[in-house]
Amino acid sequence: MDRESARQRLSELRREIAEHDHRYYVLARPTISDAEYDRLYDELLDLERRFPDLVTPDSPSQRVGGAPIEGFRHVRHAVPMLSLEKARTAHELQLFDARVRRALEGEEVAYHVEPKIDGVSISLIYRDGSLQLAATRGDGEVGDDITANARTIRSIPLRLRVERPPALLEVRGEAYMDRAGFAELNRKLREAGEEPFPNARNATAGSLKLLDPRLVAQRPLRAVFYAVVRCEGLEFATHAEALAWLRSAGLATPAFTAVCGSIAEVLDRCRELRERETELPYDIDGAVVKLNRLEHWRRLGLKPKHPAWAIAYKPRDWVEQARTRLVDITVQVGRSGVLTPVAELEPVFLDGSTVSRATLHNADEIERKDIRIGDVVVVEKAGMVIPAVVEPLPEFRTGAERRFRMPDRCPVCGGPVVRGRLSSGEGEEVAWRCDNLDCPAQKARRLEYFCRRAGLDIEGIGGIVADRLIERGLVDDPLDLYELRAEELARLNLGTEEEPRVFGEKNAARVLSALERSRRAPLERWLSALGIPEVGDVTARELAVRHRTLADVAESPWLRAIVRRNALLEERRRLRSRAAPAPDTADREHRGRRVAEITAEIARLERQIGAGGRSPVGPVQAAAVLNFFASPRGRMILQRLAALKIEPQGGAASEESTAAGGPLAGQTYVLTGTLNSMSREQAAQRIRELGGTVTDSVSRRTTALIVGQDPGEAKTRRAAELGVPTMDEAAFLRLISNAGDSPPPPRPAQPELF
Repeated sequence: MDRESARQRLSELRREIAEHDHRYYVLARPTISDAEYDRLYDELLDLERRFPDLVTPDSPSQRVGGAPIEGFRHVRHAVPMLSLEKARTAHELQLFDARVRRALEGEEVAYHVEPKIDGVSISLIYRDGSLQLAATRGDGEVGDDITANARTIRSIPLRLRVERPPALLEVRGEAYMDRAGFAELNRKLREAGEEPFPNARNATAGSLKLLDPRLVAQRPLRAVFYAVVRCEGLEFATHAEALAWLRSAGLATPAFTAVCGSIAEVLDRCRELRERETELPYDIDGAVVKLNRLEHWRRLGLKPKHPAWAIAYKPRDWVEQARTRLVDITVQVGRSGVLTPVAELEPVFLDGSTVSRATLHNADEIERKDIRIGDVVVVEKAGMVIPAVVEPLPEFRTGAERRFRMPDRCPVCGGPVVRGRLSSGEGEEVAWRCDNLDCPAQKARRLEYFCRRAGLDIEGIGGIVADRLIERGLVDDPLDLYELRAEELARLNLGTEEEPRVFGEKNAARVLSALERSRRAPLERWLSALGIPEVGDVTARELAVRHRTLADVAESPWLRAIVRRNALLEERRRLRSRAAPAPDTADREHRGRRVAEITAEIARLERQIGAGGRSPVGPVQAAAVLNFFASPRGRMILQRLAALKIEPQGGAASEESTAAGGPLAGQTYVLTGTLNSMSREQAAQRIRELGGTVTDSVSRRTTALIVGQDPGEAKTRRAAELGVPTMDEAAFLRLISNAGDSPPPPRPAQPELF
C-alpha cells in the first residue's frame, strides 16, 4: 500500500473504530463482535507501524498511554468547580423552590432532575473538537492535569463527533467504574495477591492518580458528563438541550433525567430514581435538581460556595448509616492550638470502608447532642467521605455511659487549656485552645498549613511527614524546611524503629524542588501560608495589594490607621454616651473639645485609609497582623526570610496611589444581589481597577448601592434611610464602560455546576 492509500485507509479505520467505541462504551449497544473489532484495530496498528508519521493524536491507538510521568502539574480552573448545597428533607427542597420562585418573581419555572453520580469529578476542555485538557476538581480552584490518563478512557472521545465543533468547549462530569468492571478489577487484584479496593469511587480515584498511563489504560474507567461550562460558538436555551447536544457530540450523559414543572413532580422523579438506582451503571448518592432554563442560571448566579440554581437532594434513607459503640473520645490539637474531640469507635463497615474514628466537632456539639462515652451511636460519612457521629441512641444505654469533659491540660504538651473570648466581646469561643506555641502538635499542623496548596504548595509534606519532621527534630519551624539537606530528608523514617519506612530520594528531590519554586511565590501566598491569626486567603490578598513586602506589612501605616481609627471611634462613642453625662459645665466643654479633636483625627485617618475609612481589612484583623509581626515569632520570621534571601513581592502600591489615578477615585460602592453579566467579585475588581472602593455596608459616604437580582433587604433599607442613590446593573455597566476602556469580561455563558 502506498502512502496516500494508507492515509485514506487510516482515516476510515479511525472513524469506524471511534464509532464502535461510542456504541460499546457510551450507548452500550455494540453492533460488531469482539473478534471483528480486534481485526479492525490490528489493521490500524499495522498501518501505523508501517507509516509512523501518519499517527495522529486522536487515533484510537493513542489511548493505550505513553511513558510514565514524574508527577501531575497543577492547573487553575477558568471556572471554579463548586460543590452543591444539600437538601436532606422534602421540606428543605420545598424551601429551595420557594427561594427560586421568589427570586424569579412569578415566572414559569422548570426543573431538571438527574442522578448525583458517586465518582470522581473531572473537567474536560476541547479546542476545535480535539481533547486538549482533562483535570481533577482538586480544591475547586486548582486541580491536577490528568490528560494523559483521561485519554485512555474509551467513553471519552478524543475528538467530538460533530461536523462543526465549537472553538472551545469545557464540560464537567464524573469518572467512574461500573459495577461489573469494579468487581472484575478486584478479582484480578486478589488473584495477584494485592489488596482490593473498598469501593468503586476509591478505585476510580486511585486509578486516575497513577503516574503510568499504560496502567490506567488497563483499568475499567468510564465517564459521564452533566454540564456545559464554557462553549464558544454555540448557545443553549435549556440544560436538557445542552445535554442532548453533548450526547450528539459523543459524550455520555446521565442515564436517568427528567424535566419537571413543579417541586412535587421533582419529588416523584427522585423517588423513581431511588427505585431504579440498581438499573444505573454507576453508584449514586442522591439526586441533583437544577433549573432547566439557562437564563435562570445566569440570573440567579452563584453564592460564595454554591450555585444558587441547583441543589443536591440527599434524604437520610439515601445516605448509608451504621450503628456502633463509641468506645472513647480523644482530643486532637490543631495548628492554632484548637482542641477537637474525636470519637473512637468500635470498627464498623460503612459505605465501602471500615470506620473506627469520627469527628465530633467541639464540646458544645457533644453536649447539644448528649453524646456519651459508651453510647451506641449512628454514624455516616459527611459528604460521603468524612465519618461523623449523627446521634446517640439513648434506648441502648445501660447506665455505665460517661459524659465527656474537655481536658484542662493539652493532651500533647501538657500546657494549659483556655477558652477565649469572641472578638466581639460577647461571650466565649466555642473552641478550647492550648496556649503553648511550642506544642509539637501545633508545630506539625502549622508546617502542614504552610505547605498546603493554597499556601506555598509544597507537595509531599502531608500529615505524617509533618509529624515525623517535628518528632525527629529536623524541623522546628516551617522556615527550617529551606535548610534541609536532601540526604537527611530522604532518610526520614515514616515508620517505626521495628518497621522502618524511609521517605526516599525521589520524594526528597520533589520536596526540595517545590521549596525552590516557593521562594518566588508572591506576597499573597506567603501571607496565607504563615498562619497569621485572623488572616485567611481573602485578607492575605487585600494585604498583598496594598503592600510591597512583608516588612511593609509589619510596619504598615495603613493597618495602624485602621486600628487607631477604631479606638478613636470607641472613645468618641463613650464621650457622647448619655449613660455618662458630664457633671458640670467645665467637664462638658472639655468633652466637647475632645470630641472635636477626635473627629478631626478620624477624618485624617480616613483619608489615609481611603474609601471613607471602610476598609476590606477590619480593625480586629489589622491588630492581629501588627501584633503577629511585633511578636518574637513574627520578628524571627522576618529575620529568617532576610537571611534566606526570600523577598516575597506584593502586587500593587498603596491604596492611595491605586485609587488616586482612576476615574472612580474617591467614590465608594456597595454591591447587593446577583449580577447577570459578571460575578460580584469581578464587579468589585473592576471598580477597584478604576480607582473606586468597594465596601460591605452602606453608610453616608457610600456613592451608590449597585442592586442586582434578589438584593439584600438590610442594604436596600439602609440606602433608603440614608438617601444613598441606587443603580441597577444596566446603569452600572454604563458607569464602568464610560469610566474605562471597556466593561469587565462577562461570566461564561454556561455557569458551572460543581
